[in-house]
Amino acid sequence: MSDPQQSEATTKQLVMTDEMREVLHGGRVTDEEALTVGERQVEAMIAAKKPLGKILDTLVWMIEAQSPGMFCSVLVLSADGNHIEHAAAPSLPPDYVQAVNGQPIGPKHGSCGTAMYRGERVIVTDILTDPLWEDYRALAKGTGLRACWSTPILSGRGKVLGSFAMYYLQPQAPTGEEARLTDVATRLAAKAIENQRANAS
Repeated sequence: MSDPQQSEATTKQLVMTDEMREVLHGGRVTDEEALTVGERQVEAMIAAKKPLGKILDTLVWMIEAQSPGMFCSVLVLSADGNHIEHAAAPSLPPDYVQAVNGQPIGPKHGSCGTAMYRGERVIVTDILTDPLWEDYRALAKGTGLRACWSTPILSGRGKVLGSFAMYYLQPQAPTGEEARLTDVATRLAAKAIENQRANAS
């Protein structure tokens, strides 16, 4: 199983767009400027009706680039409203992503399945001890992932569309600095998912 740490350099390269290069060429870029450029890129992809997977991969790379050592995923809620479906997790181990895909949501289904079930943010600071991960602990042990914070992605009407998760390789609690990134990620993911479904109908 691949090591998430090996993907950090790739993540930073992949998020580098032409617009970002122009910003960097003009001088030292702040995290806020880089995030703004990334937001515009994702918005443009949504407007251009790019494939949902590509949009969400770009969104994840953009968010990960803001915080080295953080690995993100976007999951969507299945049409029956009861299962997790993989959408984007370019920096997580493929075996882990595959194992999670199709799992049911519920009151004790890791961070993401529980967040979708409750319709509220779920903070797990240590995967190896938290009871929400009891049925998924063996799976997580092989990845090195230790913390996972998941936030539901909501439609404009408040319906759960999926979840956005932040993973870390050590036990960790939010500091408050992640709130802005989570807000950006869930807003853009919701827009992308809703637009894709509207275009498909």
